[in-house]
Amino acid sequence: PWKPGDLSQLAQRYVSRVAPGRFLTQAKQLAASEITPATLQAIRKIYYLGKWGGEAEGFRQQIDEAALMRAVQAISHRFPEAYGAGADYLRQIREMAAEADSIGERAREQDAESLAAIEPFLQRWAKLQQQALLANPALDFEHVLFVKRKGTEGLTQNWQGNDRLHGRKIENEIATFSLKALETPDVTVFKPTKRMFVGDVDLHADGKRMLFSTNGTVCETNIDGTGFRKVVTEVDSYDPCYLPDGRILFISNNGHHAVPCVSGSDYVGNLHIANADGTGIRRLCFDQDNNWNPTVLANGRVLYTRWEYTDSAHYFSRILMHMNPDGTNQVEFYGSNSYWPNSMFYARPIPGSSTKFVAIVSGHHGPAKMGELVLFDAALGRHEADGAIQKIPGYGKPVIPVIKDNLVGAVWPKFLHPYPIDEQTFLVSCRPTAESSWGIYLVDIYDNMVPLKTVAGHHCFEPFPL
Repeated sequence: PWKPGDLSQLAQRYVSRVAPGRFLTQAKQLAASEITPATLQAIRKIYYLGKWGGEAEGFRQQIDEAALMRAVQAISHRFPEAYGAGADYLRQIREMAAEADSIGERAREQDAESLAAIEPFLQRWAKLQQQALLANPALDFEHVLFVKRKGTEGLTQNWQGNDRLHGRKIENEIATFSLKALETPDVTVFKPTKRMFVGDVDLHADGKRMLFSTNGTVCETNIDGTGFRKVVTEVDSYDPCYLPDGRILFISNNGHHAVPCVSGSDYVGNLHIANADGTGIRRLCFDQDNNWNPTVLANGRVLYTRWEYTDSAHYFSRILMHMNPDGTNQVEFYGSNSYWPNSMFYARPIPGSSTKFVAIVSGHHGPAKMGELVLFDAALGRHEADGAIQKIPGYGKPVIPVIKDNLVGAVWPKFLHPYPIDEQTFLVSCRPTAESSWGIYLVDIYDNMVPLKTVAGHHCFEPFPL
């Protein structure tokens, strides 16, 4: 361990981590002299220059000007008057791309000034990307509702329902942040008085209230945090969804049957319906295995995921279903008799469409509920990748149906909880790398990814526009 005040030892630590080359030679020469605070600072600077030199090779690939230009051009075409700064954004993109070429070329030659310019340039590029994409008139809302969870992700395995989280001591809350002033503090909407799971949020169409679940109970509150009430307290109930007629859907394990392959240790949750006050509960689905993620389509039918098990390869059999709100006419929407996608979680329809949707494609074993973000159109086909328009990111690339169990274990970035603004733009929870926490991002079909909310020591999930 380092002894506080021992500048020589600290200098040697920096030298030992400088990559071979002229920077290492310079660092060793300085370290051989008397180590003063000024000398230590000079060695530290050489260390960072060497570190940036290693990053210079990948620097230019971080500047995807083509993706940002595609998005700006698309927004300008759609909103020629409301998006008046489009031409200026395109000019700035071209200028910064040329600057990036120059910095990258000189940085590869270990030019100290250019190496030092990399980090400030990336910050300026991120700011331009944020300004250009947040100016999109389609983002006609002021705030984003989200779940903020400390430490643990609070996710269940791909064969489990969220009843497995009930009773766990989880520190989390439902909050909002400003889309127009991202630096302002979050505002708490609901936080349990005790440590317990809170999530499964569904925002009402009026934008003034929301359903959610906490510790096996379906609850409702106003967006300003007032009017809290428990709606459904039957057994373990979770994953609620508003219906257009005022009733609600939710998932409950009150059938007390269980997943076969884990010897009954995980209960199965099926869809139920209830009045807005929690009365009149009726079971709608009688499936051997779990239902997940109910949401309403533009035509009024209910979209949800059903896990098939009997007489099927159950690693590859989470089928997207749809039905009438009263539970009648339950039929396949996407993926029947398909080995890909293994799983489709958190599917949501594209606004105004009854065939287009976005979903998280995941596996059976492997990462929990998370995976690739994929845009589909069931009108193009419902088998395997027939209706897959593209992955996000993945502009211009075909979607290849890979058949394997742990489908997304090595895939980055990973996504959860997409919310489509339109068929080009999405709010989503994203974990860019294995070292990252989950944050709220704005992404598009053109391969742009803009971080909107990350919180140190926390994960951010379930974004909704307010």
